Amino acid sequence: MKGASDQWVDCHRADFPLSDAQCTLYSWPFGVVMYHVVEDRPIEQVAELAVWRRASYEQNMSWAQKELRRLTGVESLSASYVLSLYWLDHSVWSGIQLETALRMMCMPRVLLERDDVRSDTRDSFGHATLIEQALLREGFNHPEMVDFGIKGISHGFASWSGVVYHPVAPERGLSEQDLVACELTVQAIWAYCDYIRGQLEKGLDPEIPPEFGWRFLRGIRSRVTTERPRETSQHRAMREAVVETSGLARHLSQAVETLRECEGQ
Repeated sequence: MKGASDQWVDCHRADFPLSDAQCTLYSWPFGVVMYHVVEDRPIEQVAELAVWRRASYEQNMSWAQKELRRLTGVESLSASYVLSLYWLDHSVWSGIQLETALRMMCMPRVLLERDDVRSDTRDSFGHATLIEQALLREGFNHPEMVDFGIKGISHGFASWSGVVYHPVAPERGLSEQDLVACELTVQAIWAYCDYIRGQLEKGLDPEIPPEFGWRFLRGIRSRVTTERPRETSQHRAMREAVVETSGLARHLSQAVETLRECEGQ
């Protein structure tokens, strides 16, 4: 693997061969690895995206877990979750329907029935289509969704489920790499904090390398929650939206407190 100099936190990466998508494997020295899979998917309805995401989620989890175990030889390793970042190049919607469609893309599960496990995806797609048509007429919003778009430049929404971005003026908006670097850092640190939380809830003191203790996490908290001297308003809005909807700030505060207590003992 080679050093990934364009990331917010030191890590390494290597291209990972896939036949139907572009994939990069990232590794952070505090014990987190992540597959970044890029797929181009033409869609004419958000319902298509919602049904595909439901089906592909478990498939990707199973694949990642199998590959991690193969690479490391550790059978106890498991994949934690999949986070989706959608970049919309061209839109079949316009006006208020475009904004509504993007909000649905940010939380595509809103189009699906809870615990829908139908083997025939046509039924799921038909139901999702009806819900999508209703929301396009009536509008859709969610209290936990954060808007980080800039009028005349971009539309951007973040939620617990994922992030969606559509550059209206591509030459003035954020780049795809801007969003990817932000999400990779946030999710890597989130996974590390989640490991610490899991150990704590088992009644254990987390076993971590000294160089990645509470002082390290305190520095990370500053990196992801405070403004940079030359940070643009678009970058700040993106960072704040992603951090807020991921709950990372709370995770970091709890992890710092936990590790300080363990060191004090």
